[in-house]
Amino acid sequence: NRRSVLVQPPSRTRRVLLVEGAPGFEHSFLKRALMGDRGLEVDSVVRKGKNEQGQDTYYIQAVRGRAKALESGYPGSAEDLFVYDAIVMANVASDQLTSTQMEMTREFVARRGGGLLVMGAQSFLSRGLVGTPIEDTLPVELNRRADVASPASASRGINRVSLTDAGYQHPVTQLAATAEDTRTRWDALPALASASLVGAARPGAAVLATTAGAGGAARPLIAVQRFGDGRSMVFSGEAS
Repeated sequence: NRRSVLVQPPSRTRRVLLVEGAPGFEHSFLKRALMGDRGLEVDSVVRKGKNEQGQDTYYIQAVRGRAKALESGYPGSAEDLFVYDAIVMANVASDQLTSTQMEMTREFVARRGGGLLVMGAQSFLSRGLVGTPIEDTLPVELNRRADVASPASASRGINRVSLTDAGYQHPVTQLAATAEDTRTRWDALPALASASLVGAARPGAAVLATTAGAGGAARPLIAVQRFGDGRSMVFSGEAS
């Protein structure tokens, strides 16, 4: 009961840009995991605050040849942005990017064929990415968001993760070789600290996991979709 296959190794390392609107434990753990993968090159930008002139300041970790393009917190041209294969936006508010940069990010997914992950409560709140060109790329609508995240509760149903049928089949959410083992592992996990309220899934999107709020109604937690030549994903929880 064995089968041998030839797997073509990647021709180059994949490049990931991680942009944080504010420091966060969730992002730090993700960055650490990504940096541990020798098949990835990770550049990161963290918005720290404002200087005496009222300008945003950033903490940048990047490959030497790409660091200069990130000095203002985000690439300013499509040429600099399109060198990446994927972008992670964590707690990014609309005032962090210019309209040109947001439109450029939309084109990164649609035309460049890049991947985009959006996470962090600030990204989903009223001052986040609602109504921006970036929202167009996402698998869920953001216009039904609340300006507060739903906190965890002692009740087993609140902010616990439930996989959908699509989630049991998708590699993003598979934790074991079989659907039953995957279900067992997910069921053993504690509730999330909180989850942001996002809108309904877009036509063609796949909701991989849901969580229940105070009213008990399921809402998207992890969702993915294709957008143009690329793909996008949202994770609306905290403390995973």
